[in-house]
Parts: sequence; C-alpha cells; structure tokens
Amino acid sequence: MAVEKNVGIGRSLEGDDSAERDARQTQVATYVARMEISDPDVLRATRAHCAFRGCAQALRPEHGGNLYHESFVSEKISCFWSHSWHGGPWTKILTLLLHHNGLAAVLSGFFAALVAMLLFGLGLLRGIPRNSDAPDMQWSTWSLGSGLLIAVLVVVFWRSQQLIFLDRICIDRDDREQKRASIFSLGGILKKSKEMLVLWDSTWSGRLWCVFELAAFLKSQQSSSEKVLLIRPTFLGPCSMVLFFGSFFMMLPVTTMSFNQSWGPFGLIVRALGALLFVFIAGTFISLALRAYFRSVERLLEELRNISVENCRCACCDLDHTMDGANLLCDREIVKECVSIWFGSLEAFEESIRSELSDAMATGLKDRVFTRGWSLSVTTPILWAYFDVAVSWAAAGDVLWFFLILLDGWVLWFLCGPIYADYLTFITCRYCRRARSTCGEILKNTGIVLLGSGGFLVIAGSYVLCQGFIPFEKEWYGAAVFGGSWLTVATIHLLYKVSRNKSHSARRYRLGIRS
Repeated sequence: MAVEKNVGIGRSLEGDDSAERDARQTQVATYVARMEISDPDVLRATRAHCAFRGCAQALRPEHGGNLYHESFVSEKISCFWSHSWHGGPWTKILTLLLHHNGLAAVLSGFFAALVAMLLFGLGLLRGIPRNSDAPDMQWSTWSLGSGLLIAVLVVVFWRSQQLIFLDRICIDRDDREQKRASIFSLGGILKKSKEMLVLWDSTWSGRLWCVFELAAFLKSQQSSSEKVLLIRPTFLGPCSMVLFFGSFFMMLPVTTMSFNQSWGPFGLIVRALGALLFVFIAGTFISLALRAYFRSVERLLEELRNISVENCRCACCDLDHTMDGANLLCDREIVKECVSIWFGSLEAFEESIRSELSDAMATGLKDRVFTRGWSLSVTTPILWAYFDVAVSWAAAGDVLWFFLILLDGWVLWFLCGPIYADYLTFITCRYCRRARSTCGEILKNTGIVLLGSGGFLVIAGSYVLCQGFIPFEKEWYGAAVFGGSWLTVATIHLLYKVSRNKSHSARRYRLGIRS
C-alpha cells in the first residue's frame, strides 16, 4: 500500500504503556477484521490510464506529489493492484501497460497492417525495388512498419477505463485522518474489489502488507465465487517488449533485403542461416532472462512454503515503533490478530498458503504466464512481414503466390510460434538452476541456446524443404504440405496441453486464481 501505509497503521498515546498499546492494537485489529468501510469517502477508485500519466508518476516512489485528486468515490472496484514498493518500478510499469493496453495495441497494429496491405495492393502506396531480376517490381514495407508504429502508440496512449484501486492515488497522503480511515477500511476495500492483481517480484512475498492484502482477499473470496486473483510477474512486461521488438528486427530483412531469384533454394538457405544467427544471439539473452525468471519463481515458492507473518518486513518494526518522537502501534501485531480472526489462527492461514496457494501459484507462474495468446501477441510482426511480401506479389499480378505466402505466414505465426515458445519455456524452466562455476554456467546456457536454435532449425528446415528443395508437381503442393504438417503437430501439442492442465484447473479455480 501507500509507501508502507504511512509507516504504521496508527499512533499510540504518548508514553510507553504496553497494556494500553496492546489494547489499542486489539481494538484496531478487531475493527479491520470486520472488513467494513469506516467512511463512504474512502471507497475510491481511479481509471487505469490515470496511473500512467506523467510517465507513470503514481508508480514511481521518487515522485512526491499528491495524486488524490485523480480518484473518485465508487461503490465497486474492478481491480485492486497489490504490489511492493521495494521492487523495480519500470518493470512494474511495463507489465501494467501491457496488461491493460497490450491487447488493444496488438489488435490496432493488426488492423493497421491490414489497411496498409490493402492500400499497397490498390496502388495507393509506393514500394521499394529489391529484386535485381525484376527491377520494376515494387516491394511493400508498409504493413510491418505501420503495424509496429500503431501498436507502440496504442500501448503508450490507450486510455483504459477499468476502475482500479491504487494506494498512491486513492489514499490522501496529506490528510492523516483520511489516510488512517482508508487503512482501517482496507479489508472492506478488498471485499468490494472484483479482482486482485498481484504484481509479483522477488520482494512481494517478504512485505507484511502484501501478505495482509492476500489474506484479506482470500477471506473475501469465501463469500463470493466470482472474485479472481490475477498473478502477473513484473518480469513479463520487459520480456514481452524485448520479444516483440526482436520479432520486428528479425523480420525487417524479409521486407527490405535485396535478393536475386536466380539464387533459388540457396537464397532460402542464406536467409535461414542469417535468421539462425540472429536467433542464437538473441536466444542467449532470452535464455538468461527466462532462466532468471524461473529461478525467481522457485525462490517465491520456497518462500511461500516457509511463509511466516512473523518474518515479513514492515516499516514500523524497522523504525523500532517510533517516529517524530511519537510511539507507533505495531502493524505486525495488528495483521496477526486480523488473520487469526479470519482464518481461526495464524497457523491455519500460513498452512493454507503453504499448501494450496503455493501449488496454484506454481502452476500459474510456471505454466500459465507464457500462454498461447501471449506468444501470438509478441510474434505478431512475423505475420505483418508476410503481409508485405504477399501483397508485393499480388501487386505484381501473381495472385497464386499472394495466397501461398500468406498461408506460410499464418502457419509460421499461428501454429509454429506458440509451439516454439512452449519449447523454449520448457527447456529454460527445466534447466533454470545455476551451474556451480562460471565456466559451467556459460556452458550450460550455451547448451540451452543450442537446443533452442535446434527447435528453430526444425521449423526453418521444414519451410525450406517445402519451398524449394522438394520438387513438387505444382507450386501450391509445398505450401499445403508445410501447413498440413504443422497443423498436425499443433493439434497433438494442443491435446497434450489440455490433458496436462486439466489436473491443475480444479485447484486453481477453486481458489479463484487466474493467470
């Protein structure tokens, strides 16, 4: 919450009477545990896009301004953002941007690429000459370029209207009484929230107030089966950005590089090897990032299996319960009493986290973060590039090649891309642990990259074989074999994933967890 909830949920009376302190802490805990709203004015929300104003100043700890004016009284809250102020702010900002604006950005970019393809096909846009054997032929670069431009603009400027609760905006930092009323009403605010979005990083599970928010939301779920717990690792934002722009730069030579048709299959080999070199270099960084992510997930699960409210950090304890000469009530003792009221005992809550929630989060963070929809979104530039190549042939009068190349693009993007993404996440998760030495770590990561490059080589090799090396009787036979083969593989892969995830679904959705 708002930079450690104002360092203490409330202040004690002057002096150091331990009996009086204990009585007040019990009184506060009892009130908070009711999950009621102390004042209708504290149940406030803001639009998601307001959190991104001023370079997302509401999410940057160094910004000291009061943003309370961006909030308003609301009877319901669509999503409660739970996050740690001790994690990296920009990874959190990127993750939230993509969470709220990513789908709109991809769809807008897709529409822009289609419009650019149509305009080029109608002769309203000019292309560039690339084929030395046909210097008069114009090649489109518009779909890839316009798709990227529109997608980036929408990510940055899209105004998501979802009603969210963000501590920095919805709690008045300058009004001590209002701030205290908001904190006393935290349970009620969570009870009024339809979803809780956990922006998970390595610091989240170690903060007392993050654990309290989780406990309050789990308690509120008992009275409503419609409440959903969303888990988003903050790693996901920068990772998605890197892969999206990586896909763009990998496909840029496809729409701009000069070539000679007389090269035949040799030209395809040169391009495939160039793409393989790019994949190997980019794969090194991707492998390091994914392995680091899965190691951090392992650490989180270990922390959850050993979770203890007693060991979580809170600012009031760090300050020895004094600030500006006044004594502070202990947030830890208040949280412990609240949790005991909700779950019967502190041990019962901790056991629930260690057993059911840790298993559900393991499934969510390992198997349900890098989904098919996610992989299709970050690799959309592949399809945009094929729009350009296909419409270039259509503009030259070869309608058959237009459809064949368009089919190849859909197969590579819609079928091959998700399979390859699952393959990469599987091997990086399987071998995420560090080697015992630096040399061993380098060799291990290189081996993982080689395995990843091997998967790319299988896809590229099947494409090259079907497009040049196998002498099919008719041109469209190659595209049909390529598409049919990968459709079969994709169907088997989908059936395997469905059967594998079925056992996890009941537990995850019983807890209302969605990834």
